[in-house]
Amino acid sequence: MKKVRTSCKGRRCKFPRCKHILSIYNHEAYCHVHLSLVDVADRQKISKA
Repeated sequence: MKKVRTSCKGRRCKFPRCKHILSIYNHEAYCHVHLSLVDVADRQKISKA
């Protein structure tokens, strides 16, 4: 049986003022709610450069 990769328990979303605890299976720095917002902000920074 293949072992599933996990992240540390108790990690919090890095989005300002977000209190979500990330799943051990979510390897991102942001929760699912804020991940798409961060992607949009990054795209706007790139297009302005």
